[in-house]
Amino acid sequence: MNSNRAAATVVVAVAAALFAATFWFEKMPEGITRGFGAELFPRMVLGTIIALAVLLALTPASAAPLPRIPPMMWYSGATLLAFMALVPVIGMLPAMFVFLIALGVLWGERRQWVLLLSAGLLIAAIWGVFVKGFGVQLPRGLLF
Repeated sequence: MNSNRAAATVVVAVAAALFAATFWFEKMPEGITRGFGAELFPRMVLGTIIALAVLLALTPASAAPLPRIPPMMWYSGATLLAFMALVPVIGMLPAMFVFLIALGVLWGERRQWVLLLSAGLLIAAIWGVFVKGFGVQLPRGLLF
């Protein structure tokens, strides 16, 4: 098995497990969701990831050695895990705000107004698309 097939196998396994987890999402009343529930978007993304992984598996592997993963990738992944831990506690929008600020600082942005403005605008756009556009309520968390 070449490295592309090995990576694709792992990606498909994780994506399939996450796809299966969407069947345990809490069902929202149809009047709130306007036609589809909160599981549709993650399923579309995971389906795309699986399709791309299949393409990767069909691609011949390179003879070049795998590059070293930079530490910044691990730090970025750790902030994502912290975000996922914060969502049930403080809710999706506040957790996204904290995540975006932390990730911006981690990646080197030091202008506070840029961090606040970009995080605020992105959260407003996400809220507009999902809450107003799709009619999907975002998790509020235990504190809110």
